[in-house]
Amino acid sequence: MMTAEGNNMVPIDRGWAWVILVANFIVVFLIIGCTSSFGLFFAEFMTEFQAPASSITIALSIQTIVFSISSLFALNIGRSFASNRTYVILGGLFACSAYLISAVIPDVSYLILSLGVLFGVAYGFSYGPALVELGRYFHKKRGIATSLGNMGVSCGSLVFPPVIRFLLDSYSLRGALIVIGGILLNLCVAGALMRPIAFYEDQGKDSKAKQEDGIWSTKTEMYCTADIKDEEVYRSTIKNRASSQQGIPENEFEQNIDAEDKVNGSSSCLGNVKTVLCSSKAGVKNMCKKVIDFKVLRNALFRMWIPVCFLAIIGSVQIVIFIPPHARDLHISDRDITLLVIIVGASNLISKVLMALLIYCNCMAKHHMIAISLIITGMSCLFIIFYTDFVTMTILSVIFGVFGSVYFGLFPAVLVDFVGLEMLSGAMAINMLMQGLGLSISNPILGFLRDFTGSFNASFYLMGTTLIISGSILFLEPFCRKIEIRKSVGVSVESQIEVHHL
Repeated sequence: MMTAEGNNMVPIDRGWAWVILVANFIVVFLIIGCTSSFGLFFAEFMTEFQAPASSITIALSIQTIVFSISSLFALNIGRSFASNRTYVILGGLFACSAYLISAVIPDVSYLILSLGVLFGVAYGFSYGPALVELGRYFHKKRGIATSLGNMGVSCGSLVFPPVIRFLLDSYSLRGALIVIGGILLNLCVAGALMRPIAFYEDQGKDSKAKQEDGIWSTKTEMYCTADIKDEEVYRSTIKNRASSQQGIPENEFEQNIDAEDKVNGSSSCLGNVKTVLCSSKAGVKNMCKKVIDFKVLRNALFRMWIPVCFLAIIGSVQIVIFIPPHARDLHISDRDITLLVIIVGASNLISKVLMALLIYCNCMAKHHMIAISLIITGMSCLFIIFYTDFVTMTILSVIFGVFGSVYFGLFPAVLVDFVGLEMLSGAMAINMLMQGLGLSISNPILGFLRDFTGSFNASFYLMGTTLIISGSILFLEPFCRKIEIRKSVGVSVESQIEVHHL
């Protein structure tokens, strides 16, 4: 059967692929841009509710935990229920609800529900699926497309701070939250643009046969995103149960399967998953594999990557969030604080353009670019005691803007280089899980350090240390690459021996 990727009608690196790039840009612009500008709300929440920093960072920890769980669901087991397009649209609805609820809360503890749970679900449902869909539409130009798509981070960091500052000055904290919630509804528009790649599947005889069996669901989203292999596992499981029953032929069970599929229609995938769960231990194992693809953990390069993504996320996300409250502790004006966040976004935008040029010229390996940028960003954090006014804080903002987002811009392409496209979804899910664990563990620690010491200096020391360690680990890539080469050579030799014996 011809796959979607092998069909000449599929617009890989062309046509609708660029619309997917625009949709990915919108998702990143809204989700990451809003998140990176949350530092402005962070300072306002502390002032509005007279709350300690640790109480707000707990809500951020809950957000990252929920983000990890929802990412696992959307990228693995959730594929049996809906497409990436559906999850991005749902993410927009959850994101809007999160900010609307935050606008009416009577106490800061309710942020755990709004920005913690609801926005965490929105983050997980939109960010990961959007990146996966982008990776499916681009092959040769994947590196450039990923960099251009992640320019939404820079543009979001450039646009959201003055907008949020204007809304805070005009409508106060609660009014600003309501307006931002409405803006986040545009995630639904981005999701609507993400046409599934299955749309281009050739409708030949095989496709028609599958439609009769109930695998196909609609004309626009031709088949359920569950793999055909899951359908085969389901059928083989039922057949095995049929063979164990006396006096009942296997073909009768086959007819029952077809009848059930025809009745359920587009819901057959959901019915299949439930049947597999209840049928046997093999079904339970199959569902566990859907949650986390453990096969990718056999890859030495990916095992090296796990501590990198766990540690790198701490500084790559938190620095821009802690810059505004730290600047307020230094008695920098609100206008200058907003300007600092804008400087981060402007520097980030310039960095994305330079990064795209470096990738196009192939001047440096992508994982080396990530390693160097992480180390430079970490070193800048260790000099936090020297940033005492607006001018010196501008230096930190520029350094973080130029180097701080390289990790986000390149890690999807690096994952493809390390594990291959066929394991991208599973690797992305584990990557999101480790990032969520890193943030959920570090958030309360960073907030506690501020409350305990009275300043954010210790928090920046911790973020800088984790960035330097994570960047240094990536220089172990040649050793892990050799392990994978030896493993592949051993597999090829064994296969040749088997063929020779046959």
